[in-house]
Amino acid sequence: MSGPVDRPGRAWTWRGDALLLDLDGTLVDSAAAIERHTHAWAARHGLDGATVVAASHGRRDVEVVRLVAPGADVAREVAWLHRLSCDDTEDVVAVPGAAALLDALAPRVWAVVTSAAREVALARLAAAGLPVPRRLVCAEDVVRGKPDPAGFHAGARLLRADPRRCLVLEDSAAGVAAGRSAGATVLGVGPERVPTAHHRVADLRPVSARSRGPEVEVVVAPAAAPASGTARGLREVVA
Repeated sequence: MSGPVDRPGRAWTWRGDALLLDLDGTLVDSAAAIERHTHAWAARHGLDGATVVAASHGRRDVEVVRLVAPGADVAREVAWLHRLSCDDTEDVVAVPGAAALLDALAPRVWAVVTSAAREVALARLAAAGLPVPRRLVCAEDVVRGKPDPAGFHAGARLLRADPRRCLVLEDSAAGVAAGRSAGATVLGVGPERVPTAHHRVADLRPVSARSRGPEVEVVVAPAAAPASGTARGLREVVA
């Protein structure tokens, strides 16, 4: 099936079996906390904080440490970041529209797939006042993190869904690449446009969901920012 053509005044819709949602930057705004933690860690090693922050977006801590500090004791440094991330959740809040979207979804049709460790993910969900998903894929559940699609494949398996009939919600280039590699349709979330996402929104307020028989339908209101691209399972809703 051909994808939609984004035009002013028209909604963007997707129908399929399940949603695979990133956590940080997609459901939870943890940017201030993550930047604070990353700068603190970078200072420990005499590294430029901004460079490390840029390298960390969408990646697991273990991969960030290996990338920017290859001579470091990876296990020790990951443990240091892990503890700080669990203990300091100040400024962690829900992305606008996240709570309403999750409330509209049956638990059987969504999972969270995050680069954060499980304890960190649970701490951030609690700080943001969001529900804990029944299916949660975290850093320790995969051998390779995003942009590898392993996490999204794992999430789809937990939901007994074909990844090609899943909608991935992601904010990072690494996450969007992972979703596309898994064969899913990808909705980018956040103020920065990721060109390879099939569509995007600044936050989740324009996004609504409802069950349509065995399927779930997601609709992005026309006010959302347009993005180019095509994908299997997309349809244009005529106003």
